[in-house]
Amino acid sequence: MKIGSLKFIGLLVAAVLLVASSAYADESAVAGMQNEIKALNKRLAALEGQLVSVESRVSKPAIAHPGHAAPEGTGAWLRDTEVGGYVEVQYNNNLTGSRSAPAGGNTARTFDNDTDSFTVNAVELNFTKEADPDGGAGFRFDLAFGEDTGVVIADGLAGDSVDLQQAYVEYVQPLSFWADSDVLPDTVKLTAGRFVTLAGAEVIEGPDNWNISRSLAFGLAIPFVHTGVRANFGLFNDYFDVYLGWNNGWDVPVDSNTYKTLEAAVGWSPMENVSLFHALYYGPETAATNGHKRTVVSNVLTWDVNDKLSFMADIDFGYERRFIGSVGADAENASWQAYAGYTRYQFTDKFAVAARAETFRNGGERNRTAGFPEPTDALWEATLTAEYRLTDNMLARLEYRRDKSESDDTFNGDSHQSIIGGQVIYVI
Repeated sequence: MKIGSLKFIGLLVAAVLLVASSAYADESAVAGMQNEIKALNKRLAALEGQLVSVESRVSKPAIAHPGHAAPEGTGAWLRDTEVGGYVEVQYNNNLTGSRSAPAGGNTARTFDNDTDSFTVNAVELNFTKEADPDGGAGFRFDLAFGEDTGVVIADGLAGDSVDLQQAYVEYVQPLSFWADSDVLPDTVKLTAGRFVTLAGAEVIEGPDNWNISRSLAFGLAIPFVHTGVRANFGLFNDYFDVYLGWNNGWDVPVDSNTYKTLEAAVGWSPMENVSLFHALYYGPETAATNGHKRTVVSNVLTWDVNDKLSFMADIDFGYERRFIGSVGADAENASWQAYAGYTRYQFTDKFAVAARAETFRNGGERNRTAGFPEPTDALWEATLTAEYRLTDNMLARLEYRRDKSESDDTFNGDSHQSIIGGQVIYVI
């Protein structure tokens, strides 16, 4: 009820009482009536104050707090920023032979090379504001912690325990003069900074892979990250997804020579449930020289047969002229090939099984294979991984993997190794 209405009713009641008292009551009764009117006015005044207080509270704007959009003005950009990441914990045990030292006991493993040990593989936080696809600016940066950062080392902030894995800005520029073209793009996305490689089927982030362990191809055949510039656009009404880039090279924050590495890639889908992606990197990766060019070509095929069964293949070819450590008259060229096949079946909404089989052939010791006791011509591995989704955010995995080599002593004096592992991942 409005305050004005209450005042009117109070005055009307007072007038009626006064008239009645003057017509029918004596002097003492009138005095009593007047006292009651005074009391009524006090109650009306108190009620008026309460209503004013309520109306003032209702008219105030809501205070922003976690879970609500920030107000316009300072910090409003946070409303469009997505925060994500994950925490990954693992246990591995090498079942082959005697492994007296846990650290480095698992040869040919990219990240999880510790045996009989619990490890915090990765804690990653990423912040992303995607550029408007019709034109606008955005950014992304990933902070990574844990054992995995000692391998990637894109730009170690605190030794090898903290890493700025990705950090880039992006801008989408409309190309209105080609807006009506069925061949040329109507927008182009420009990215500058540090970003993950386009090569290979697997990625650094554990939750996005089908298996716990990374493939031989991931660790030995391709780069992890690049620092430079990248352009991305579509052709033929976006049938082809094209990338062109120019960067410092493989996994280095600052270039070690004065020549850059070329990046080129294209993705396309010949059928609705089949996609292919091809990537090329070419440039010198030897410090203090612009020669000794390295080339890698990556080809990935993905086939989603239905909503339960999927297949994937990864084929990589690499070549380097006079690889690192090979100098003078004895300088040798290096070449390598990796062939990996994957399958994954989603039995239920929570339970899935994935398998991988691959071979890596090394025709000359390359820099990434320096961790092996002796150069080897070929490696094989087969992996079986079971995955169960405990909650919407938590995954539990169990894996068995067997590696084999043509050499007799590649795996700590053995030609083979068998490793079991368990992993829990919480996705933020």
